[in-house]
Amino acid sequence: MDALDLDPGDYGGTYKLVGGRPSLDFVNTISWPETEREHDWLSSPENARRWFAAVALPFPRGKAVDLPALHKARLLLARVLRPLAHGEHIPANTIAELSRAVARAYQGRVIDPPSLAWHWPAPQNAADALAPILLDAAELVTAGDHERLRFCPSCDWLFEDHTRNGQRRWCDMADCGSRDKARRYYHRSKA
Repeated sequence: MDALDLDPGDYGGTYKLVGGRPSLDFVNTISWPETEREHDWLSSPENARRWFAAVALPFPRGKAVDLPALHKARLLLARVLRPLAHGEHIPANTIAELSRAVARAYQGRVIDPPSLAWHWPAPQNAADALAPILLDAAELVTAGDHERLRFCPSCDWLFEDHTRNGQRRWCDMADCGSRDKARRYYHRSKA
């Protein structure tokens, strides 16, 4: 799994697409959430453009990028998907907020006459660009296999476990998996 070409600023880590679906990878654009190590990968317009390109979603052209709209949507999805992955209750008002956002997102889809398939017109703003991500999250919440929705015990990134036996434990074996195994080995050898 290769790191994306996102500018880390003064942060020493890298960002990888590990979620298995756009809504999870979007939530994961915060590394080490709610810790002293927290890092926002969508802190610059260029990183936002690069992230959307990496997940093959269109992004508005032009210089102005509404980063607050991206951050607000990411926070909403985190407030829904993190508790779902942790097996916790999601407050009804949070679900209602997601439902309203998804209803607005559905308004942006059109049927393409030649293919008779759903189509997303070129986004004019951040809200338009977020529509496919919001719909992906709604599908995960309403029809996804919640048993396969997991979180990394090391960094708390979210992922959908696509392994045959359903035993994936970390966001990325090369990063958090190796770190966790080394930590457990250290503690066993000290005992």
